[in-house]
Amino acid sequence: MDRGTRAAVAAAIVAVGLAACGGGGGGPAGPSGPPVLNSVNGALKPSGPTGSTVILQGSNFGATQGSSVVLFAKSGGGADTAVIATAADWTNTFIVTTVPGTAATGPVRVVTALGTSDSLTFTVTQNAAFSPSTISWSATTPLPVGLSGHAATFAALGGSVNLVYVTGGADSTYAPRTTVYVAPVLGTGQLGTWTAATPLPAARAFHAAVVATPSNSTVTGPGYLYVLGGDSTAAGAPVSTVYKATLDATGAITGWTATTPLPAPVHSLGAVIFDGNVYVAGGSTTGNVPVAAVYRAPIAPTGDLGAWVALTPLPFKRSYGGLVNFGLYLYAFGGDSGTVTPNDSSIASATRVADIDFVKIDIRTGNLAPAWSLNGSALIKQVAKHTAVAAGGDVLITAGLYNGAGSGATEESYAQFNPDGTVGSVNGATGSHTIASNEPGVDLFNHAALSVVDGSGTAHVLVLGGDNVNAPGKMRNEVWIY
Repeated sequence: MDRGTRAAVAAAIVAVGLAACGGGGGGPAGPSGPPVLNSVNGALKPSGPTGSTVILQGSNFGATQGSSVVLFAKSGGGADTAVIATAADWTNTFIVTTVPGTAATGPVRVVTALGTSDSLTFTVTQNAAFSPSTISWSATTPLPVGLSGHAATFAALGGSVNLVYVTGGADSTYAPRTTVYVAPVLGTGQLGTWTAATPLPAARAFHAAVVATPSNSTVTGPGYLYVLGGDSTAAGAPVSTVYKATLDATGAITGWTATTPLPAPVHSLGAVIFDGNVYVAGGSTTGNVPVAAVYRAPIAPTGDLGAWVALTPLPFKRSYGGLVNFGLYLYAFGGDSGTVTPNDSSIASATRVADIDFVKIDIRTGNLAPAWSLNGSALIKQVAKHTAVAAGGDVLITAGLYNGAGSGATEESYAQFNPDGTVGSVNGATGSHTIASNEPGVDLFNHAALSVVDGSGTAHVLVLGGDNVNAPGKMRNEVWIY
């Protein structure tokens, strides 16, 4: 909508509002003009499933909602009004709501008595359901080489350009690598052929990796791939370096540069992007000593990271855990509180934990609540060197080191996220609904996992590579999908 049209619409809405309300009241308090919608979930091209929490950011929304509304495109045509749960969820600069159940891919906009905002296109995706009766794993294109301690990330760059990147990791020599591989996500969710991309400037394993695109941040280019911290030797020599790869419209890496380093060297950390910020938590520092530190850094439109800000630390020091973002919360699943080398494969450990901890993110500041909360239900086993993936309204915990890992006794477990930030009871998948049933004798740890979206908007989970509990050092190259 151009400026002249928007002004005309604003004038018409004001006239209608005044006529309906007798010349006053009824509208939101405080706006100085038509609403301005800058981003949704910190992104210029947002996406998510119906029922998911979204945050609209901008200005002139009004200090209170009054008669103002948030409109999504509706399946079958027209507009779908989003529900604002509480008065506190509407402010002059941000609105918290959920994607309506009948929403469709299309424009999202804010309408007040003073006008209608420019719209952003919101892409509605489909959940990946977690249930023992529906999880069915199949093999897709294997990695070019067996790896452990690698990181995998997904980037939706627009159109049919949906890609998975695998960075670094260690092969069967345990030495970190500089290799970067990329594969397209096909229309069914299966992977196409892996190709080698521009390698890392230095060898890394047990690092974290995330991708910033207009779908999760306000970057102006197609996207940026980040490799954060990691191990520079087989024994566990952590680094603080953060590398940024610039992606072109095809997903090719056009070059690597260093951006703002982490405040301290760390490997085996967790990292997520939420509302245009990178969050990192936990990991092991010099001497493989675990840390409880949590930091965030804002992502600039150029892709550079701003200064790291110290946030509320984890309840205790831990490494080799799972860090997940869902809605307005960060979650830490399991991990090891002891001093453990990255390639250690011991099943027995008195320092592993089954805790699930969560903390709310303050959407005004990007900081965390003053304390993490211990979830009422725990993981089925004390586990580390596993993966935790959020897709839809659930979390899937895959493999790792735990009591019984050699037989895949609790290879797949899952639980539902609740609206209040808690996590429901953790259940286990068994029999044919596990990867181990497809690959007897292979039980993974130090693997990678992520959620991807196929061409129809359906989410899938991929599990890539990893070491084998029953044959440590014989790294796997299989990639599994459901």
